[in-house]
Amino acid sequence: MLFTHQAAIAGVVLTLTAIVAALALLAPTERSRLRVPILLLAAYFAFAGLNASLGTLMPTGPIRTASIFFLWAAAAHATALAFLDGLLARKLKLPIPRIFRDILQVALYFLVLFVTARTAGVELSSLLAGSALITAVIGLSLQDTLGNVFAGLSIQAQRPFEVGDFVQLADSSEPLGKVIEINWRATKLLTNDGIDVVVPNGVLAKTSIRNLSKPHPWVRRSIRVHAAYEFSPAHVRETLLKAIVEAPGVRTDMQPSVIIEEFDPDGACYRLRYFADMDEHIHTKDSVVRERIWYAFRRAGIDIPYAQRDVHLYPREVDGRETVRATHVARRLQDLRRVDIFDVLSDDMLQELAEKVNTRRYAAGERILKQGDEGDQLFVVEHGEVAVVLEPPQGAPVELARLGKGKFFGEMSLMTGARRTASVRATSECAVLVVGKSEFQATLFKAPELAEKISGILATRQAQLATTQTGAALSANVTSQTTVILGKIREFFGLRG
Repeated sequence: MLFTHQAAIAGVVLTLTAIVAALALLAPTERSRLRVPILLLAAYFAFAGLNASLGTLMPTGPIRTASIFFLWAAAAHATALAFLDGLLARKLKLPIPRIFRDILQVALYFLVLFVTARTAGVELSSLLAGSALITAVIGLSLQDTLGNVFAGLSIQAQRPFEVGDFVQLADSSEPLGKVIEINWRATKLLTNDGIDVVVPNGVLAKTSIRNLSKPHPWVRRSIRVHAAYEFSPAHVRETLLKAIVEAPGVRTDMQPSVIIEEFDPDGACYRLRYFADMDEHIHTKDSVVRERIWYAFRRAGIDIPYAQRDVHLYPREVDGRETVRATHVARRLQDLRRVDIFDVLSDDMLQELAEKVNTRRYAAGERILKQGDEGDQLFVVEHGEVAVVLEPPQGAPVELARLGKGKFFGEMSLMTGARRTASVRATSECAVLVVGKSEFQATLFKAPELAEKISGILATRQAQLATTQTGAALSANVTSQTTVILGKIREFFGLRG
């Protein structure tokens, strides 16, 4: 096979045309890759000139063969750059994976070598046929390398991640990293610590990969924080959500949330979940959120508990626990004074009752009382708000009233054991003071005459309620109703008539 002067001219023209086309099609940052075909073309001219100058002095077959190889290698490389990285990449609007480019370049070089050898009169087929044993040895020695190559091809075909994505190996404790290169042997990651991590493609093909950049550019982050048990979940949840308002890096178009994860010896464990754009500053964003939580907890008076033991020493004449208890009793005493049926009780009786009753907390939406249930307790709203709801057998529930701080309900059940005539739900987080039959019974035993006074108050309240609902005049039959209620009170508490 002869390499004529016309073929050499055609090869040079083809190479220069491909270089000019690649220069026009490639992005400015990619034009530096044209150095390889330009150097190959320069090598061709050097060897061709050397062949021409030595042609009359010595055999120049090897030099001429080398010049042919450099020329067609330059033409193949420049054409591949113009077509793959220029025309095809621009049309697909995606960069061609490096591993495909490398494999294609190697294949082209082998093709050029084969053509050059045929031009020089060398039959490579005979050499390959006689080297089966060598081929087997080389294949076994390159088993891992070939595995990485095919794994790299699989990764590029499936595209589980691309250059620029943030990924993390599911079964690895290595920090997440940004993909900066995918070549024929391995994938290179740049961690947030600025460290290059090279992972063989064969390893990536055998493990689960978390792509933190797909399918969305944002991720949901979560922060665990403990709060002391004395603070209600509603209060802690509200504080956490307010803490991250306008926090740098937190997306405002996606709603954050708070869940209670568990209860442990250090306190209630909450998990704040929010959304942020995935980038190399994601850990800084987490840090900013933790800072905001610390300041918000400080302002709200919420303690972040930790494993510790506090020993409080008090003087013998002053008991700290008694001081706290006295404060609670004083507050309950004020709440009990707001209940009109307790107006007939003396201060000592109210004080004794305040020392016996307790406080219950309810979350927003929780039902405190159910219509139709039996009961023997009265409730006083300490803070928050409740809704009194009538639930008819048919039709939608009807809200009758809303009761706030200082209001009370359930007095008829406390005094007579009557079934609940309506349901009561908390409309917000609330605390209610609970006065039960067992706490109030001792008071009536000490002063049975109070039953008559209380029955009169209850009869008057029932008559006023009926008047409000029907619009009729106040019933004059309050006395007879008082007698009926008094009988129920005496029967319910076991009092003598």
